[in-house]
Amino acid sequence: MKKILIDNKYLLSTLIKKDIEQRYKGSVLGILWAILVPLLMLAIYTFVFSEIFHAKWNIASDDKYEFAMVLFCGLSAFNMVSEIMSRSTNLIADNTNYVKKVIFPLELLPVVITFSALFNCVISYAILILAKLLLTGEVSVTIYQMIILFIPLCIFCVGISLNISALSVYLKDIRNVISILVMILMYISPVFFSLSAVPAKFRILCEINPMTYIIENFRNVVLYGQNVNVIYFVKSLIISVGLFIIGSVIFERTKVGFADVL
Repeated sequence: MKKILIDNKYLLSTLIKKDIEQRYKGSVLGILWAILVPLLMLAIYTFVFSEIFHAKWNIASDDKYEFAMVLFCGLSAFNMVSEIMSRSTNLIADNTNYVKKVIFPLELLPVVITFSALFNCVISYAILILAKLLLTGEVSVTIYQMIILFIPLCIFCVGISLNISALSVYLKDIRNVISILVMILMYISPVFFSLSAVPAKFRILCEINPMTYIIENFRNVVLYGQNVNVIYFVKSLIISVGLFIIGSVIFERTKVGFADVL
C-alpha cells in the first residue's frame, strides 16, 4: 500500500482535488458550501442547546455555549467517518471505468475519498476554533497538537473504506447494513456523552471503538487546552492500523474478481 501511494502520489493528489471539486460542481455557491454548512450547523447547535434547552456538558460549568461546542467537536470527527462508510458502499461500482478499462491502482480510491472528507472535517474544526475564540475570547494553547490526531482518524477511515468497498462488491446487503452500523457507531462513540459518564459494565463498547479516543482527544486539545492523551492516541492508532491491515488484505484478495462481478 505504501509503495502504491508513493508511486502514484501525483495521481492521488489529482484525484483528491477532482473529488472535492466534483462535490460542489454546478452549485451557485460552489466550495463556499463547505464553510456555510458547518457554520450553520454550529449556529443551530448553539441556539438550540444554549438558549432553548440550556443543556450543560459539565454541570459545574457556567459556560452556556460549552455543550454546543462539545457536540460539534465530536460530530466533526464522526461525520467524516460516517461519510466514508456511506460512500464506500458504492465506491467500486461508481468507478467501474477504473476497474474494467484501464490499469489503475484501485487501492487509491479509499484514500481519495478519505482526504476529500478530511477537507470538510478540517474546515469544521477551523470554524469551531473561530467560534471558541468569539464566544469565549480565547483559543486553546494546545491547538497545534490536533494535527497528529488526524493520523489515526485518517487511517481508521481508509481501513473502513477498504473493508466496506471490497465486501460491497460481492455482498449487496452491505449497503443496507451500513446505515444501521453508522447509527450504532454514533451511539457507542462519545458524541453526545463523555467517556467518564459511561457505566463500567458498558465501557468495553467504547474501548473497542477507536472513535472514542479520537473524539476525546480532539475535545481535550481543541476545547480544554489539554495535551494529547498519549494512551488514548496509542489505543486509537493501534485499533485503526489493525483495521487498515485487515482491510488491505481483504481488498487485495478480492479486487481480482471486481471486473467479473461488475
